[in-house]
Amino acid sequence: MKDYKLLIAGLILLLILCTVLFTWLWVNNRKNTNPLPIMAGENEPKVIAGNDSEIPTSDSTLHIQAEKSLQVALDEVIVRFESRYPSIKVETSYVPSRTLLTLPDNSSNNEENSDFIVSTDMIISNSSLPKKRLAPLQAELKAAQDKINQNEADTSQTAEDNKDSINEDSAETETAQTTHTDTRILNSYSYALKDDQMLEGVILTDNTAAINFRNFLLSSVGQDILKKHDYNNIEGYKNSVNDLFSPTTSSEKPSNSTSVDVSDALSNSES
Repeated sequence: MKDYKLLIAGLILLLILCTVLFTWLWVNNRKNTNPLPIMAGENEPKVIAGNDSEIPTSDSTLHIQAEKSLQVALDEVIVRFESRYPSIKVETSYVPSRTLLTLPDNSSNNEENSDFIVSTDMIISNSSLPKKRLAPLQAELKAAQDKINQNEADTSQTAEDNKDSINEDSAETETAQTTHTDTRILNSYSYALKDDQMLEGVILTDNTAAINFRNFLLSSVGQDILKKHDYNNIEGYKNSVNDLFSPTTSSEKPSNSTSVDVSDALSNSES
């Protein structure tokens, strides 16, 4: 009877250990990962894919302007993204392709996005976004940034001019000084393929939520959702890894097709 009780106690202990192990694996496997390499642009923060330290700690809003033909696929991506980042609310405006790169009037910009020079954080296109196509948008960003810099310079100059009349000390004067902010350089990123066409997006502001969304779009979760809607995965990374272990036949061929007999070369050198 004593051995029987010990056996039951052992089985109960084993069951508890298995339950704890299963719970730990389930919690850790729920964490989102971004297996694809994410290259940050020159003017944006370096965010490591899958790093939860970059998750916003306070509520923020991400403003996206996307091509209307992407609505069904992106709506599903956004639902999954908001469940992954509950502190981020995504507001998406779907527009025709002809007006995709036309930004809404900044005068209608709400307070939530007042920290950025334009009211749209990200543009997502159903086609490629080469530098030439982005040039007018880049010029618009530069004009907006130059206006902000000028306003800050005028404010600083006004404070400097009032120095003598209100007898401010030097420490207070220095707080009125502002620094020039460079215009963000627009660099498009590829997120999917459709037939032979590369689909691309571009980040317009320094909103960290935009970088989080781009990383999620390129993650295995985002890519799987896009594939359900007939958008092919980005295969460049996968192919480059496969080539490391299974080189193509063409890469194995020597650049010079003429074969050289080693023994003949050695005998010629000795003579």
